[in-house]
Amino acid sequence: MATSSTILELTLRGRVLAGLCAVAAGAAWLGEDPNARIAAAMLAAPLLIDLLAKPRRLHETEVRVGPRRTAAGAPFTEHLTIVNTGRSPVRECLLLEPRTMRLDPPTLIATLPPGVPQRVSARGRSLQRSHVLERVFVLVTAWPLGLFRVRAVIAITADLVTEPARVQLTANVENAIAEQQAAPRDRTRLPGPEFHSLREHQPGEDARAVHALRSASLGTLVQRVTRGRTPRTVGMVLDLRRPPGRQLGLGTRRFEWSLGAAATLIHLLRSRAAEVDVLVLDSEPSRILVRGPGQESDFLMLLAEASPTPHLPVDPATFEHLRRLEHCYWIPAGAFLATREHEAIAGTVHIIGGDFE
Repeated sequence: MATSSTILELTLRGRVLAGLCAVAAGAAWLGEDPNARIAAAMLAAPLLIDLLAKPRRLHETEVRVGPRRTAAGAPFTEHLTIVNTGRSPVRECLLLEPRTMRLDPPTLIATLPPGVPQRVSARGRSLQRSHVLERVFVLVTAWPLGLFRVRAVIAITADLVTEPARVQLTANVENAIAEQQAAPRDRTRLPGPEFHSLREHQPGEDARAVHALRSASLGTLVQRVTRGRTPRTVGMVLDLRRPPGRQLGLGTRRFEWSLGAAATLIHLLRSRAAEVDVLVLDSEPSRILVRGPGQESDFLMLLAEASPTPHLPVDPATFEHLRRLEHCYWIPAGAFLATREHEAIAGTVHIIGGDFE
């Protein structure tokens, strides 16, 4: 965990001036020349003035930021609230976050008056998939003379979830997704779902089916019920295991691509209103049934925190719920293809990224 602190350092011009001041002071001491003493005093005066004008406890500045959820490499605009807790204003201050502003310039804040909350917008992007509970911001100011620089490191508690970067799936995967719809249940000529009725919207259901006008008139959320072409439940196996004898630190490029493929596939299936039964083969197998935005968000959180695991055999009974499904996607993120374990699933198994390396 980072510690908030304030660092005072000389700038380049400050080091040059301090060097000249030291030379003049040495000449005055050795030669006892009054002109050298005057020169040393004149060179030391701006250094002393700039030093006294610098804030000593800039790290006590309060920074407020809400939770952020983004995809790796995607740009975003962060809205922060900054409160100067000191007694004097801080001028010409640069704000940056090293984790998310490596490719973006720092934000200039002209003045931070004491005790007044100020809204600041900053551009950033998180390049590495992760889930952190602490964010670290840096405030830098060299006002007024630029001879000394004050750098404050401010660590705050804030959630930053960086999901895997989305990837481009092959045409075969796209075609397999397009075939996931079942035949119409009703005798209708419509190619898509047909309106059937209205009912109350339940928590956790897909909000895209909410009837906006009816919900506004009744003052409560109303869900559309459709009949016709109904999506099937689709299976997905995310295998995080490394092959036997392989090191965990190898194959990171394939691992990150596979997690991005899983995130992209979930989005495509959910956009077609399909339910996804996900089996994650980790050190302990887990199952997630993605039916709505809440479960989708939980699955993306799992992807943000995922890491490769050593190879472990899996009980064939673990795949029991997938045997009832006609289609299943298998993503060997850890590079273990598990050819024999595919036989435990009765339906069609689509391997995604099997020939990545």
